[in-house]
Amino acid sequence: MKTAVRTLAVVAAAALAAPVLAEDLTVVFETTGPGGPGTSTQYYSSERMRSADGEQETIFEYASGKIVSVDHKKKQYSETTLAEIEEAMKAATAQMEAATAQMQQQMESMPAAMRERMQKMMGGAGGEVTLTRGGTKEVAGYATQQYTVTMGEGMTLQLWNTTDLQLPVPAADMKKLASFTGPMSTMANNPMFKGFAQLAEKMKEIEGFTLADHTSIKMMGRGMETSREAVEVRKGAIPASEFDVANVAKGYKKVPSPLTQIGGKKK
Repeated sequence: MKTAVRTLAVVAAAALAAPVLAEDLTVVFETTGPGGPGTSTQYYSSERMRSADGEQETIFEYASGKIVSVDHKKKQYSETTLAEIEEAMKAATAQMEAATAQMQQQMESMPAAMRERMQKMMGGAGGEVTLTRGGTKEVAGYATQQYTVTMGEGMTLQLWNTTDLQLPVPAADMKKLASFTGPMSTMANNPMFKGFAQLAEKMKEIEGFTLADHTSIKMMGRGMETSREAVEVRKGAIPASEFDVANVAKGYKKVPSPLTQIGGKKK
């Protein structure tokens, strides 16, 4: 599931990027998280994008909707398409609808004080979402605007975005991504998770490309923090080999995609 969420995030980033024709772009980030410090790199061309952190990689081809997920630790990779993901997401949506209905019935039968405690245990996913603009700072040579997004008491997301960079990503066919919203919409109908719907709307108000971010999440009594900041931005043609699975996953074993197993179906 972790791989599935990561890959869908990469695809969504490509789909929501501004549809402008620009130079190929390579952005190198320094990262910190539970696993310690590291680096990650994002590659954007007019045909494909790639996200790599040394352990996991995702390559997305815009026109065909093809997605390649690479696991360097396990030395394996998988391939799928947006059409296959859509089929799996339909099954996942049906499962989540049933689970959400059951959870909502249980929540409604609880005393108000107990419902509030449950929401806090889930990290405030039912809490209000706020978006505020902060100051500005320079990241990797670009002026950025700070945005802070909070969801209840459980999540704080700080972003530093620039409008001075244009991604070479063509206009995305948003209909292809419509199937991804099913499970999130179903979850948002539950009072415990209403914050997710608000979060999606607030994120639409944020402008530009993210060059730095810091995320703090508290849930079920546990906390996690991750940070990322761009240290290098390169403009110019990216060699085709950087998007070639035969090069990126040379000698690796091909396995079924976890993205097509989200709804319990295996291919």
